[in-house]
Amino acid sequence: MTARATNKARLLALGLLVTVAAGAGCRQRMADQPYYRPLDPTTFYEDHRSNRPLERGTINRGQYLENDPIATGLTQEEWERYYKYAAEVADAKAPKVDYGHTAEELAKANKEFAFGAPRYDQRVQGAKKVYVEQFPFRITQDDLKRGQDRFTIYCAVCHGPYGNGQGKIWERGYLIPTSFHGPIGEGPNRKAYPGEVDTSKDNPQGVGVSRGFSIWGHRVPMQDVPVGYYFEVITRGYAGMPNYTYIAPEDRWRIVAYIRALQLSVGTNQPLPADLQKKLDDAGGKK
Repeated sequence: MTARATNKARLLALGLLVTVAAGAGCRQRMADQPYYRPLDPTTFYEDHRSNRPLERGTINRGQYLENDPIATGLTQEEWERYYKYAAEVADAKAPKVDYGHTAEELAKANKEFAFGAPRYDQRVQGAKKVYVEQFPFRITQDDLKRGQDRFTIYCAVCHGPYGNGQGKIWERGYLIPTSFHGPIGEGPNRKAYPGEVDTSKDNPQGVGVSRGFSIWGHRVPMQDVPVGYYFEVITRGYAGMPNYTYIAPEDRWRIVAYIRALQLSVGTNQPLPADLQKKLDDAGGKK
């Protein structure tokens, strides 16, 4: 091999070596990216947080709109009232409203603008609707089974497996929970609480009466409470009850559906519709 050929081969080998080294270096840098474990500090950002907050206005693709009943339990009518009020407040030219100074005037104004509160008895004809009275999706047998499962996990410890307000919590000195059955909290296997008052008389509250509606002067048995109110209480909590926002909205609705099933199972003396009675008889349920 001539000297010229030898030099050419050396240059070719050197070039190949440089190319391979460069390629290996690039591959190594791509494979070894900067990495932070969750909540690790970093000096890259001024606030030293490696976990970055979401930009304002970011919307999850699976997120429900705020006025969707499945997310809040509120009616479109209630949201329209709220949006109108919010627009008036945001408008600098909007005239200021004089709410008055007497207790009666302030109470009337508070009732008008306490959006999302059980301030109207929806059983009264012509009353404003705050909470939806129908489920936002069709409830199936599988939904009821799922609701029973979630109710047993999250609710029965206080409200009892029958929904009669006699779980184990109150026995240990905790706030007496609401029963979902009757104005005096009747229900299967129910015993009277120590010192319990018969709420079938003039007592505005009771273990079977909605405490939220009672605050606004409405005595509403739990069977008559709109389903949207149940959803709102599960979502936000009430009094000694914590909020359960970590339960998926659909599962919260399934819990409400199961509560309705409990109420229907013990709270009615009405005969079954003829078609359902026939199915029960055909299945061997006839006495």
